[in-house]
Amino acid sequence: MKNKPSTFNLKTTALTLSLALCAYSASGIAANADRPLVQPFASAFSKLDSNQDHRLNHDEAVQDQDLAQHFENADIDRNGSLSEQEFEQFKLAAQQARMEAFLDDTEVTEKIRDELVHDSHTKSLNISVETYKGEVILSGFVDTDQQAHRAVEIASSVQGVQTVKNSLVVKG
Repeated sequence: MKNKPSTFNLKTTALTLSLALCAYSASGIAANADRPLVQPFASAFSKLDSNQDHRLNHDEAVQDQDLAQHFENADIDRNGSLSEQEFEQFKLAAQQARMEAFLDDTEVTEKIRDELVHDSHTKSLNISVETYKGEVILSGFVDTDQQAHRAVEIASSVQGVQTVKNSLVVKG
């Protein structure tokens, strides 16, 4: 089985970023309405704020992919527009959710790889495992249909797996 050497580094980096975002958001985003926005958020907010009133109305906000369906959730004070701080708080939460999903997918992938390596029927095979939002794709080459079936069985048994797509090719 081929392991990707960068998986641990990606997981470590993602966890570090996630913890930093948590610490930053816990430092009182809503508590200090006068502090400046974090630069990436300030730039994004400014681009959306077409009338330059330092608030985003619904029409301006829906130009942002994250806000398109979640404007009401982001509008904490329920006044029909987003302040710079509401925007920043929502964007931080959205980033954190994406990071957590990435970490979950990485963990699922690692569990499947580990199970495949330790299974006597699949340990010597070169099976690639990719996970996105709980959907797993198995690819590579196996010697028999039984090995392919076993790999799918293993992947399906891992907690967090929603579906498994078998793209394994039987040699010969």
